Amino acid sequence: MKHLMSVVCIVVASTGVLLAEVTEPKDRPNFLIIMVDDLSPEQFACYGNEVNHTPNLDALAAGGVKFNTAWATPMCSPTRALLVTGRYATRTGVWHNDLRLNCTKQTRWNWVSQHLTFPRVLREHGYRTAIVGNPMALGGSIYSKDVGFDEQCVRALTLQDVPEGSTFTGKFEGKYNFPDAKPVPARYWHPCVIRNGELMKTTAEDFGPDLYAGFLIDFIKRHEGQPFLAYYPMNLVHDMAGGGIPTTPVDATPGSNKGGSLQGLVEYIDILVGRLMDGLKAAGLREKTIVIFTCDNGENGKKMHASEDGPRVPFIVNCPGLIQQRGATDELMEFSDIYPTLMEFSGASVPDGYALDGQSLVPFLTGATDLHREWITSYIATARMVRTKRWLLEAVDPVYGDSEGRLFDCGDAHLRSNYKEITGSPEAIPIRKKLEELLENNPWPDLSDPDVAAEVNSYDTMPYKHFVNGQLVKEQNDRK
Repeated sequence: MKHLMSVVCIVVASTGVLLAEVTEPKDRPNFLIIMVDDLSPEQFACYGNEVNHTPNLDALAAGGVKFNTAWATPMCSPTRALLVTGRYATRTGVWHNDLRLNCTKQTRWNWVSQHLTFPRVLREHGYRTAIVGNPMALGGSIYSKDVGFDEQCVRALTLQDVPEGSTFTGKFEGKYNFPDAKPVPARYWHPCVIRNGELMKTTAEDFGPDLYAGFLIDFIKRHEGQPFLAYYPMNLVHDMAGGGIPTTPVDATPGSNKGGSLQGLVEYIDILVGRLMDGLKAAGLREKTIVIFTCDNGENGKKMHASEDGPRVPFIVNCPGLIQQRGATDELMEFSDIYPTLMEFSGASVPDGYALDGQSLVPFLTGATDLHREWITSYIATARMVRTKRWLLEAVDPVYGDSEGRLFDCGDAHLRSNYKEITGSPEAIPIRKKLEELLENNPWPDLSDPDVAAEVNSYDTMPYKHFVNGQLVKEQNDRK
């Protein structure tokens, strides 16, 4: 592509990892990545929902590319680690929120010293970067140069995130199901928001998602002339600690962190997307900004499941004049593809020998080819899954479930309800063998390794485990 340039020199980043620096192309695109929390594709009209009204997302899908089959992982932390590093769990060790390998006590929650985040690489190559919304699973402090964000406007995950000398006087949610868990500062009405290191003064009339959208629009205006990356992991539609769904500003009774509906949240997501598109247009940057809309995992009831519904998410890419208008596509994509796609569009580069697990979407998105990849894979805790356009192997779990998993013939469908499970068919043996070989691109570690066994034993004690065959996995003593 014309905007890609060659490597001209090497600089040393703060962690000692060598970053390749490229001559900066003149017309590099901006990136706006919107990632909803806990929502499946079928909640949007462009994916077939006949109740929820989502005209702004429908327009993005029709005017760009909408993937019918896109996979994240079935849980938040593994998905976010995969997104920001472009690397599978076999490299990062983040298999589940509560199952982490390849780490020490120091790097368990702070692994940016071992990996390059895409915000950091883009920042090193001249992009102005911002994170807005939910700051979890970035591999380190949101203020760290190694994480890579110039600006931040995020919810406080705990009161410990509130800057010293400030006091939060807003609302609280309930508690998570962990020992010694504390009430969580509100993320929706009267929220606890940290803006560039300072506690925002919020009121009972303030709705967190509105504050984040406003910050993003201001960020876009302030940095016209410099390419930007805006990463917006939404809090919507995640329910609150202890349960509850908030109302939205357009509901009949706004201002409550309970009593809302999933439909209301979905439709408010669409309103926010429209507001951000208007902000890009007002700044004259709509034609130069690649917009990615997706989600971190399937919605409740599908989240944490080692079946395809767990990792299957909406994935829409739009940029007039740069992204080919394809509409819906049956080509496959997975979250590891996002990192190399950003690198190729921006002209940035990672060091020689620094491995990424994904494949750039640029040739497909720009129309240079009509094909992307032959297979995609995902994982949660000790379970893995893989599919091609026709075949799906899911719930392969040698620790808590079945090491063989379940094999489906998908035909030309992209919904599990239309797949046919294959059992006991001699003709399926070579198909299964090929899919099992593909799983080894992200191999599950050897349980005989004492470190792996110790981590799995620790995972046994956690309250939020994954699901296999529709059932929550049992504790160690009940394993097969």
